[in-house]
Amino acid sequence: MKAGGEHDRSPRLDTTLMKPNRSDLSRATTRTPIVLVTVLVLLTALAGTVWAAWGPALLRAPGLAILPRAEATATPTRTPRPLTPVPTAVPLALDIVLPTATPQPVPTPQPIVTPEPLPADLAAIVARYGMDPERRFIVVDLAAQKMTTWDPHAGQPLRQMPVSTGDEARGYRTLAWYGLVGDYWGTFSSFGVYADEGWYLFQDAGSILIHGAPYKLVNGQKVYQDMDALGAYPASRGCIRLAPQDAIWFTQWQPQGVPIVILPRDWSERTGGD
Repeated sequence: MKAGGEHDRSPRLDTTLMKPNRSDLSRATTRTPIVLVTVLVLLTALAGTVWAAWGPALLRAPGLAILPRAEATATPTRTPRPLTPVPTAVPLALDIVLPTATPQPVPTPQPIVTPEPLPADLAAIVARYGMDPERRFIVVDLAAQKMTTWDPHAGQPLRQMPVSTGDEARGYRTLAWYGLVGDYWGTFSSFGVYADEGWYLFQDAGSILIHGAPYKLVNGQKVYQDMDALGAYPASRGCIRLAPQDAIWFTQWQPQGVPIVILPRDWSERTGGD
């Protein structure tokens, strides 16, 4: 009661209700582990059921597979190696085989060519001028108006050709001379006429050559002069003229550097020949 005799009418809390009951607490503490175990068992059973229903589908769903399935990775199968056949031993032949000698070709026997003997008149000239009969040479006979070539290695070593030399009756001459055939002049012109296959010999009253018969061109054709003089009489201005076909052969014979003798007119008288 308050002072002055008034009663206190404010509500009062029941302290007995606020105090826990110890017997209730002990029972609650005993039931808690049982509840937790029961919940865990239920959760495990539920998870197993869900997994059994939806697990394979989730694993097969693209983008939803979290862990690879164990059966997704195939175990590699080992390919068996092919068996290598064991080589069969082959007995070795120990015989030594010698190479067979290759037969050598039998040389074809060459015909023996007997060189044509040097005529006596040429042998005298060779001895007089010291020429080698085993080599080529040329002889011009002013008295006989002929030219002889000698080639011991040819099938026909001796060849004689008619010539026409310097006409002394007109004041021209062909000197007796010994030397070598010089350069090839080919076709040239002199005193208003042409000549082919010219070969230079020496200088006298001009250039002395061996060449083909002279000719003039008439309507583009060669008209040869003094053809009847060949082998008969001197008709040139000092050169040694040949027939056209003989001049061509002489060039093909390649006379450059070959010794040549121009015999004097009285050569036969000096040697006692015909």
